[in-house]
Amino acid sequence: MRAYATRSLLVISLILLLTAQVLASSGGPPDLNMSGESTVLNGCNCHGSAAPSAPSGPSTDVVVSISGVPSAYQIDTAYNLTIKVEHSSNTAGGFLLSSNSVGTFSWEDGVDVRPAEGNEDPESSSSTSGNISHSETADPAEWTITWTAPSSDIGDVTFYLAGNSVDGHGSNDDSDAWNLLSFTINSPSSTSAQADLATRVISVGDYQSLFVSEPDPAALEQEKQLQLAESVFTTGNTLFFSSLCVLLVAAVFQREILERTTGEGPQHLAKDLAYPEGLKRGLISGVMFLVGLNWLATGAPAYLYAPAIFCGFWAAYGVYRTVRSARAEPVVKDIL
Repeated sequence: MRAYATRSLLVISLILLLTAQVLASSGGPPDLNMSGESTVLNGCNCHGSAAPSAPSGPSTDVVVSISGVPSAYQIDTAYNLTIKVEHSSNTAGGFLLSSNSVGTFSWEDGVDVRPAEGNEDPESSSSTSGNISHSETADPAEWTITWTAPSSDIGDVTFYLAGNSVDGHGSNDDSDAWNLLSFTINSPSSTSAQADLATRVISVGDYQSLFVSEPDPAALEQEKQLQLAESVFTTGNTLFFSSLCVLLVAAVFQREILERTTGEGPQHLAKDLAYPEGLKRGLISGVMFLVGLNWLATGAPAYLYAPAIFCGFWAAYGVYRTVRSARAEPVVKDIL
């Protein structure tokens, strides 16, 4: 019984050790990364291309941005800052932000932000002068916080922001990626403090990567099959009508050769009947030629314009046969 309890305790301890890092990261990154360095300065390298077996580096595929940043701060002035972490395929993420303990960060109730790990303030606080991070992985990865400038001019303030983009599968793996951003807000005594009161957006990463998505294998296969079906249909129809035309033309030539060899020909047709028949066939020939040539000029498939042009020639051949019938000598049965 004691041995069973010992084994159970070991299994539970192992599970907790394996999942502790994941659970800690989903509720905010650790103060130190897996290399023992400051996470906000060097990144959350437990996520990314080499994770989780080895530390990974920052990725330009992750765009980390912060908006509402002034060029210079004014004493005791509050600035609303919006943090975003964007990726072409991952939509969830987290962050870690530091102002080197200058000024005060605050946020509204219900926003998934907390004092970061290593901060002396309790996690339930809604303001702190230390580092802050996400309290829960956000999807989309966006947070709005307030930074209140210090009550005196202490010089320029440097901020460090780490953004982590995750696939939402609940584990740190090579589908995740992160990037780092640092920026400075000038002091009130700087030359630009009074001249430029506008806020700005600061970002790092390749924005072009946000518009590049991985092709869908199923969609590519469907497009390939559609192209194959279209090719088979077009080629099959072209070969069918081409073969039919060749057979008909061969049959016509064979008939003409036999008639001229045997001295036979088309039966006599009275001119009062031949003229309307020849005119009708001539009109049909002209119309079919116009339709076929129009289709040819507009790039229509061969199985459309080729039969139309062939029908034009066939009707023209009918005119030729009608003329021969009108010129044929009448025989006794034609006179009777």
